[in-house]
Amino acid sequence: MIVGKRVRFRAVEKADQHLLVSWINDPYISQLVGGWSFPISLAAQEDWFSRVMNDQKNQRWMVESLEGEPLGLTGLSQIDWHNRTAFPALKLGASNSRGKGYGTDAIMTLMTYAFLDVGLNRLWGEILPHNIESYKAFVEKCGWRVEGVFRQHIYRNGVYMDQLRVAILRDEFLRLPQAKDYIPAEFESKIEVRPEHWALPDISRS
Repeated sequence: MIVGKRVRFRAVEKADQHLLVSWINDPYISQLVGGWSFPISLAAQEDWFSRVMNDQKNQRWMVESLEGEPLGLTGLSQIDWHNRTAFPALKLGASNSRGKGYGTDAIMTLMTYAFLDVGLNRLWGEILPHNIESYKAFVEKCGWRVEGVFRQHIYRNGVYMDQLRVAILRDEFLRLPQAKDYIPAEFESKIEVRPEHWALPDISRS
């Protein structure tokens, strides 16, 4: 189990599939994510569960409060073990989970695990411009950067809309003031943080 300050992550179990189906089919949630699918059946969800159980490149965990109340789904997908990158997923499905800081804590907890336990170097994601809650949580509160815009990349409600590409590096996470609240004190002195350096690559031809 992965434990944060306000939430914890545990393995997804077969008994969770009814709840996951209800979240996936929730119209409010579906409008906030870039992925698209037809309404999903319990049988289709159980088939997904059987396929991802042992997938080392796509890991999913249930998000719970510290008291064990189910809040949503998170994980690391598209894990690239050579380049040390991954696409983190976070979907808070419980309506009573919003606006209480669970999302921010889940992101910080996930970054801590991905960077310090799994050994990844870069996490990247995609946010729809109207998903203000995700933008505030990832970019404004947890230090992610907007790296680019996919123009008219997503089709919703008869309109093509842009999609933001966001990401964070391991060293950027370690420099966050709030990161010290998630890193065990005994490991702080052992973690090397490289100086910040960011610039566009020189692609000019001589």
